[in-house]
Amino acid sequence: MLSTAALAANAVPIVAGAAEALQPHVAPRDRTYRVLGVPLRSGSLYPGSEDDARAYRDAGLLKRLQAAGCNATDEGDVAIPNYLPHHAIPPIRNWPGPRIAWDCISERIEPWLHQTGSVPLLIGCDCSVVVGTTQALARSGATEIHVLYVDGDFDAAEPSSGRVQSAASTAVWLLTHESPFWSGPHLQLSQVTAIGSSNPAQSVAGLRSLTLADIRRLGATEAARQALADVPEAAAVILHFDIDVLDDKEFPAAYFPHSSGLNLAEASELFGALSRDPRIRIIEVSEYAALRDVDRSRAAALSELLARRLAP
Repeated sequence: MLSTAALAANAVPIVAGAAEALQPHVAPRDRTYRVLGVPLRSGSLYPGSEDDARAYRDAGLLKRLQAAGCNATDEGDVAIPNYLPHHAIPPIRNWPGPRIAWDCISERIEPWLHQTGSVPLLIGCDCSVVVGTTQALARSGATEIHVLYVDGDFDAAEPSSGRVQSAASTAVWLLTHESPFWSGPHLQLSQVTAIGSSNPAQSVAGLRSLTLADIRRLGATEAARQALADVPEAAAVILHFDIDVLDDKEFPAAYFPHSSGLNLAEASELFGALSRDPRIRIIEVSEYAALRDVDRSRAAALSELLARRLAP
């Protein structure tokens, strides 16, 4: 059951002077990964992938993390009500379901953000969860937040009454604009770095970005270095990793597959270089589709990638 706080209509804004509540930056060797499933795709366009976190568990994600030397615990799933609406009414599909899910996520992970070294690792989620994790980070006392948004798309579509869109496709727009859908804290476009888009024509003015072409030109490690160099030293960072940044031929188990994207080696190198930054406070791995991975071989490959690159 949702608490009164989770049902509240207004998010807690970033408050100056709350920095003392924020835990210091932590090196990978000192982290404890709190693995948490998000068993609902209220923010996605199509149903059918509501229990994708199970595939990671079936593939032995926790054992792989621990075998790689990580401190990691399986914290189960976010408790999300099963009575959320499902509809195709513009502008945002299933609204207010995504908003309720964000509050559930925020309430669940915020206590860990007060614990030195605890890093929530969200699995089985859609891209819109970044709104809930940003809310949690602000409530924990972060006065400066930055999102590293690794995705095959920019997810910056503006909600429109003329068509129905998923909350996932509007995630970056919702993060960076005032709207009736979420009261904040809203980030400036300069507080989000989009990494990996295969369609630069969708780029947003003012949004920092490194496209697929940039990564190929620079190399994954150098692209990550440049992305991190633009992040303020005092920032608390969310690493959002959507697996549709991978080429569909390389990884045909993305919720929204792309015909061009990174191969597994490139994605592994990029994720590793970004995730080792001590400013990382939350990691979310989104848009894996278990329905497209019957034998769970892709879940195993993804779990191995995470374990290898999160190893201290």
